[in-house]
Amino acid sequence: MNGCWAIWERRNKAIFEDGEWRADLVVRRVRDLVCEMAGRGSLDMAREVRGVVEDEGGWRRPGGGVPKVNVDAAVMDGVGVGVGLDAVCRNDRGEVVWCGVEQGTLVMDPEEEEATAILYGLKEARRMNNHRVILEGDCLNVIQDLQQKRKRRNSIFLIYNDIYVLCNSFDNVTFNWSRRNSNKVAHELAHLRP
Repeated sequence: MNGCWAIWERRNKAIFEDGEWRADLVVRRVRDLVCEMAGRGSLDMAREVRGVVEDEGGWRRPGGGVPKVNVDAAVMDGVGVGVGLDAVCRNDRGEVVWCGVEQGTLVMDPEEEEATAILYGLKEARRMNNHRVILEGDCLNVIQDLQQKRKRRNSIFLIYNDIYVLCNSFDNVTFNWSRRNSNKVAHELAHLRP
């Protein structure tokens, strides 16, 4: 929702004030809105979002010029029941290249939600014309299933199948597991209230 609000604000400023439409201004406004909602100062959150802070056990820059997409899912209780999915893509310098948040009302079991967040992240990476990508999430079971290309007999198989099919449209997709403290930005975005 914050992303939509930031785009709307920038659009209105471009039309009615300065005539300037730049994606970096929208990203900066989204970052500031996230900071406000998280109750943190812009500078602290900016360092975290840009990947400048890489403390022990924290987010690590990808190597070889391949972008890293961190994903997460969250159940949204306080505003009706729903689920938040998000993806944050950073380059090998730790800079945010793109991010997205999607919110819906379908609530699944936690593994299905995390798998759906991975599917969302891959769709966004494809839409943003990434050909190689490292996809990182904090649900160990789902990441291990995808690394080993497991198929299950329950409903999560349908999500896995969509992921496997989508992976065919990339040159290379690598799935990595990360601890929650390595996935802070994605975690915070997933928990944004609409």
